[in-house]
Amino acid sequence: MIERDVHEGRTVLDLSRWQFYTADNQADLLARVASEACSGGMPLKQYLLIHPDNRLTAEEQQQIYDWAKAERRRIRHQRSENLNKPAVNSRTERP
Repeated sequence: MIERDVHEGRTVLDLSRWQFYTADNQADLLARVASEACSGGMPLKQYLLIHPDNRLTAEEQQQIYDWAKAERRRIRHQRSENLNKPAVNSRTERP
């Protein structure tokens, strides 16, 4: 059961491949993480049946939400900075 949940989870979010996601995908995934944490969807209910003491506290839920929100803001800011940079001609100019 746990192996299946891990496999399914990685089809949605695989943190070992984070750098390969686009900025838009990263922002969307962070929004989902924040939503799941605050709605009580994290950790999964079936995991809590086995480990009932691992329920997130309200403070931990808020910490995850705040982290995800800050990361989304950072990604969006970085993306907008990159869009506003002038293009560099790699043949004649150096970055």
